[in-house]
Amino acid sequence: MVKIDTIRASNAPFANQHHEGLVCVFAGATSGIGLATCQKMTTMLQSSTFYILGRSPERYTDLLDQMRELAPSNKIVYVETQVSLIASIDAACAQISSAEQKVDYLCMSPGGMPFQGAVCTLRLLSNLLPLLNRASQPRVLSILNGTREKKINEDDIGLEKAWGITAVVGHSTLLTSLAFDHLAAHDSQKHIVFIHSRTTYPSKKDGYFWWAFISVMQIVSGWMIRNFGMAAKESGERFAFLLISDTLSPGSWRTTRLSDTVPENNILKEYHERGWGEKIWDFTIGVWEEALIKGTA
Repeated sequence: MVKIDTIRASNAPFANQHHEGLVCVFAGATSGIGLATCQKMTTMLQSSTFYILGRSPERYTDLLDQMRELAPSNKIVYVETQVSLIASIDAACAQISSAEQKVDYLCMSPGGMPFQGAVCTLRLLSNLLPLLNRASQPRVLSILNGTREKKINEDDIGLEKAWGITAVVGHSTLLTSLAFDHLAAHDSQKHIVFIHSRTTYPSKKDGYFWWAFISVMQIVSGWMIRNFGMAAKESGERFAFLLISDTLSPGSWRTTRLSDTVPENNILKEYHERGWGEKIWDFTIGVWEEALIKGTA
């Protein structure tokens, strides 16, 4: 476990070093952990640009105003996006690409639909890879279920035969980790830090309604109740630490909810030995193409 005092001791000097001119893209930052991470990052960077992808911008006017007041030197751009639709993600990426020469930080929190969310966030990552490649020290963070990779039904990667919450979580977890490993192995991306982290969950003091909702989701999905109890503020500090810390060198990493790095387990090793990194990436591309052809993207 990386103690929160250690994380704060690392974040504070970074914030005082006046990092400027950086470009950050956040998907899933309108509530919960994604929002807490984005808010923390806005206080640690100066004169930088933050793109926040989400629906219904009018719902978040007050929130965006608060973020701008908190970090007045930064530019906060809200990009209206249906993050569960590939065509909408493509449009958002086109908007960012037309305005920027690089992306330094990409943070993705798929939320309550992990399999669909994982496929769509990988589309976001794929689209932004050219801009990430132009950054000097780019970082990609997916806040999902890293370190919990398990075997999947290899005859039903797309969950067309047996959809279920447990299967959805298992498939999205493995898909994300293998995809990150596959992308990190490419020569053009060997300067990028890819991080697949296990999510945290808010405590009761973050609001009983939100805590109760997540509790129900946890029971339904089978995720362990012991994950509860971490305040959103601390979660934001921990994930901001992963984004800025120089303890993670370029490559693909998996981290726990308490910010520890964990080596690949035997299941991941087996899938790597069988060439599943490329297989998963090819499968994901196929899902995108099929969705666009059918007009369901």
